[in-house]
Amino acid sequence: MKLVFRKNEQEEITVLQSHDGIEHAFVYTDMIKALLKDGALEVPVLEGTFTEEEKRSIDNMVSEINRETKEAMTAIVGVEKSDGNPAP
Repeated sequence: MKLVFRKNEQEEITVLQSHDGIEHAFVYTDMIKALLKDGALEVPVLEGTFTEEEKRSIDNMVSEINRETKEAMTAIVGVEKSDGNPAP
């Protein structure tokens, strides 16, 4: 899944989520489900005129989400292995 950020002429930013090229309204729970399934967000799409600071902020946010997801998934696998349950 990738996030699509659109900035209009009034400087309003809209966030959508894109699955297989199909865009949907952004829903946090859908993002979490996609992260659990895919393990990471793809590089975000920025449409409109974003400042360098806005671009950097969005990239940092996605990187942080991916880093936290990876750490959480690694911890889950470690717990399952230590419990004797097979890892996914």
